[in-house]
Amino acid sequence: MGLRRRLDDFVGGERLQPVVTMFGLNAIDELDNATFRWLAPTILADFGKGVGTVGVITVLMTFLAPLVALPLSKLADRRRRMPIVVGAALVWALFSLGTAFSTALWILVAARVGSAFGRTVSYPIQAALMSDFYSPKVRVKAMGMFTIGSQVGDAIGPLLGATIALFFGWRGAFVFIGALSIPVVIACNRLPEPERGRFEASQGLDNVAWRDTIPRLWAVRSLRYQYIAGIWLIGGVFSAVTVLPFFFKNSFGVGDWGLGVIGSVGGVGAVVATLTGARLAQSQLNRSPAQGVLWLSTLGFGIGGLVLAFALSPTVWVAVPLLFVIACGFGLVSPLLLSLQSLVSAPELRASALALGQVMALAGIAFIGVTAGIASAFGNRWALVVCALLLVRGTFHVRTAAKYMNDDVERLSPLYTEPERRLDEQGRPILLETKAITVSYDNVRVLFGIDLEIRQGEVVALLGTNGAGKSTVLNALSGLVATDGGNIWFDGEPITGESAERIAARGLVQAPGGRGIFPGLTVAENLRLGAFLIRKDADVSKRRLREVLELFPALSPLLQQKAGSLSGGQRQMLVLAQAMLLRPRLLLIDELSLGLAPVVVQELLVAVRRLQAEGVTVVLVEQSVNVALNLADRAYFLEKGQVRYSGPTAQLLQRDDLLRSVFLGGAADSAGALGDPTRT
Repeated sequence: MGLRRRLDDFVGGERLQPVVTMFGLNAIDELDNATFRWLAPTILADFGKGVGTVGVITVLMTFLAPLVALPLSKLADRRRRMPIVVGAALVWALFSLGTAFSTALWILVAARVGSAFGRTVSYPIQAALMSDFYSPKVRVKAMGMFTIGSQVGDAIGPLLGATIALFFGWRGAFVFIGALSIPVVIACNRLPEPERGRFEASQGLDNVAWRDTIPRLWAVRSLRYQYIAGIWLIGGVFSAVTVLPFFFKNSFGVGDWGLGVIGSVGGVGAVVATLTGARLAQSQLNRSPAQGVLWLSTLGFGIGGLVLAFALSPTVWVAVPLLFVIACGFGLVSPLLLSLQSLVSAPELRASALALGQVMALAGIAFIGVTAGIASAFGNRWALVVCALLLVRGTFHVRTAAKYMNDDVERLSPLYTEPERRLDEQGRPILLETKAITVSYDNVRVLFGIDLEIRQGEVVALLGTNGAGKSTVLNALSGLVATDGGNIWFDGEPITGESAERIAARGLVQAPGGRGIFPGLTVAENLRLGAFLIRKDADVSKRRLREVLELFPALSPLLQQKAGSLSGGQRQMLVLAQAMLLRPRLLLIDELSLGLAPVVVQELLVAVRRLQAEGVTVVLVEQSVNVALNLADRAYFLEKGQVRYSGPTAQLLQRDDLLRSVFLGGAADSAGALGDPTRT
């Protein structure tokens, strides 16, 4: 009862059955893996092979299994996951037994790769299940217990395998492990399927096409850097564990049973540290996601330094304590490392997100081959030095991910996905919302926390002096420049980090003033280029072109004329026509009136009002308050990259602190003369 109460307290009173079952599954998986890793010198000696062969087997295991994991995880994001986990466990158990009965090297290689299929394919799905079994406030601790399963297997495997091998040979060890997996698979089969996305907001991504899954995940900035970090970290870790037994055997003359003892010592250190690490990581993460990742990266740099010291160990009595400390370090960071991807990926894509991380890590395989080659040519110490450098390099990317963690976690908040959140105080739909958008050019900050709220069907002016950041805001909204921080939602869906083409396909299109044309091409050719997203459907392209020419009849007689010969107003009209070919729901117009005569501006105002009547929401960058007064009901005023005013456009004339006489340029005198030609 005492242990049960402590476990209940550890997971905050949430259900114990899932974590205990997944713990057992993870422990048996790693028991097999650790036994092979530490007995590898003896096993491969039977086949006349050495460390290079271990590197080849590790490469095959690491490379082939994730290729299956990604499509299977995509299936798990749409179907029940527990049957897939149970099936993968059965596959693993059969191939683990196959290791025991390998009579040739190729059979051994096939058995090890096959066992990796069961383990690696199931792992992202197991982690996704854990995210639905446990709430974010205890998830890191639950993941810690899940991770301890691997570490218990890693701790027991070397000593247990070495002991069984001492009496029955190494084949007997794998027979025992295969038999041990049967009750664990039975327990797993009895575990009920959890509700998908119990604790995070659904984003309606249940039926996302396969071709769209990876771009959506890659658009999550912290996830992207985690993937990149994984390449270096997996390369460093896998290379180190491949070289480790050969380092002790060749450098210090440690025998098989001694290797088992050393491996278990390291495993015990990881187990002890993981429980502590889970509590510490959960505490840091509950302060803020970014704080948790910064804490993680600090430990990561320390681990890299310890691995370097380990590589230079003069005696086994120095090496073993260092290995214990390193194992403790990995135990501290492993629960949070496992949880990070689940915290920032949509529930409907969570298994795919974890599997994609595995696939991305395939690039780290190259380092395994490199370090195995270095070990053969220059010795195991130099190989471990390279492993330390790889770990440090990967940790830098983890630290970069911290910049985006708070925003990416916030993006999954129900506040930004529930339908009622998409309405303003008057019940009008909010089409676009941004929160705390920041942008830098060459490490120079130009936007400082921009908050916008654009309602469906309105025209909003974005005003400010030169250099205020107006065009940068449009470029950030349309995906043409990357944001440093903050979030963007379009019709309730996050679009932060997405490519410009994908954002345009959603219906958010930018018309970049007169700069959006190709002067050497005809008007007709420019229009065809503007229809790039629908170019594969000729009928739709032709129909849209007819509709646009009806909207802008002045362009019809100019179709065969070079765009470079058009007047300023005609160029602006062509840019608007290009944008309308994509049927935008939100049109961003940059500098509509810049350098144009008043009569031309009046024609463009009529055109924009016509677009609004067609149901298009418009955000208009302007320097002219006159144009804003005649076109927009609301305005945002930017100064030095910050929003200084938001509200009715007409009230800007009363803000002398913002609109000085130089900026107004006689606006008060000319406002009446310009009038509002669209309201007659």
